[in-house]
Amino acid sequence: MTHVFVPRGAELWIPRCFASKIAVHILRAVDECPVVKRSLLDQTMKRSQREAAARGSTHLLRLSLPAVRSNGSFEGADIIAEAGAVPAVLLCQVYRGVMSWALTPADEHDGLFPPGAGGEARRLLAESAVPEELRPALETLCALFDDPLAVDPPRVAEACMNVGEWADRRGDAPATALRFLQAGATCSPNDARMAYRAGYVARRRAIWDIAELWFRHSSTVSRRSRDWESHATAYLALGNNYYHQGRYTLARREHTKALRVSKRHGLQELQGRAYHDLMAMAIVTGDALSAEVNAQKAFRAYGSCHPNIPNLAHDIAYFWHGVGHYARALRVFQALLPHFTQPEPRMRVLGSIGRGAGACGQYQVFEEAWNAGWQLARVLGRGSTSVAPAMLHFAHGALGVGEWDRAETAIRYALELAETRNEFDVVNDGERLLQVVLARDESIGSPGFRTESTVESEILANDLVSSLNAIASSLEEATVI
Repeated sequence: MTHVFVPRGAELWIPRCFASKIAVHILRAVDECPVVKRSLLDQTMKRSQREAAARGSTHLLRLSLPAVRSNGSFEGADIIAEAGAVPAVLLCQVYRGVMSWALTPADEHDGLFPPGAGGEARRLLAESAVPEELRPALETLCALFDDPLAVDPPRVAEACMNVGEWADRRGDAPATALRFLQAGATCSPNDARMAYRAGYVARRRAIWDIAELWFRHSSTVSRRSRDWESHATAYLALGNNYYHQGRYTLARREHTKALRVSKRHGLQELQGRAYHDLMAMAIVTGDALSAEVNAQKAFRAYGSCHPNIPNLAHDIAYFWHGVGHYARALRVFQALLPHFTQPEPRMRVLGSIGRGAGACGQYQVFEEAWNAGWQLARVLGRGSTSVAPAMLHFAHGALGVGEWDRAETAIRYALELAETRNEFDVVNDGERLLQVVLARDESIGSPGFRTESTVESEILANDLVSSLNAIASSLEEATVI
């Protein structure tokens, strides 16, 4: 056994680990300061970009690459923690070797690994329970230890991405997925799409700062290579990264940049995505006029048969629900139902239909949605995230048609589920509504939905319904064929 050198003299032992010249200064920097100071990082990135530009270089300097967080442990320790899901010791060793090679200048690659390192890695590969789909990628990475000078960086990067994507598809190895996706992006620092993928997985794990670093790296690289689609996509990703943190001003700034780039270079689909995200921003900030304007622009940019039309229709219909335009929203939700076949999203749409139908006094539509919703709720069970909110929608709908007992039944079931799952927002809403129902406050039976409407909004609703029906028909025809 060989012990692995880590900062501050700590000795950590891993069976059959071989020594490699890990970039200790990177480890120390992350260990001593887990959260990279934004101002210092930005200064470093800008300085490196100026220096590269002065030399006429299109290669982004290593200083601008995002750090790979270690959380105070040796590099790859979180892979070991997932030993129940992946061949952890093998993957940890391969990952550390790849990062050592990627972070070491090319003129120092000779002798980077000790003699026999490649054989040791291949022996461990043979002994490990590795899926066949993963073996080609790991064999490529094991070859790195034989001759670090002879390997092709894009092949190493691609192999790392394959391992990361495999771990991501598993669903129970998030650290392994993120580590290898970051390793792939580090090995190929001029590949904007690899950087984006690493940032996307980091964002999904709510590691906001690391996600931001990779998205910014993707933006910089794509601008240098004039890959405008990746450039606009990186801005959208940055905006959504801020959006999920509640930093709406910064999110709007990045989405506006994405819109400007996509317009300048004729990227129609990305224009639709930018308007769609700006619509979502307007909704959460209470800007009703901007929400509808951006929804209309998103619809025109997407085109009537784009795959994102159902998502756009759902978002704007939910907004119309929130501001009381139940009749308009109901038409859209009814047209949406064939597009949401998965249980969780279908449950949400059924709840919205139930609420809208009750508000509009359409008893038969409410009855059908109520029955379908309860049937689906029994299938989903108590672990569902959508049943409790949908039940509160059904309760509102029941009040709209004067069904007080049904409303109480739906509220109590929603509270039962929400309390089990610690969904405090649902609990608070349910308790307030239950008090009204128990008091038999007749004023709640009148939902106060608005009949007034702008012509443009009605046109948008009609267009969305027509598009949804056309898409559903084309899907049915394709299924028959």
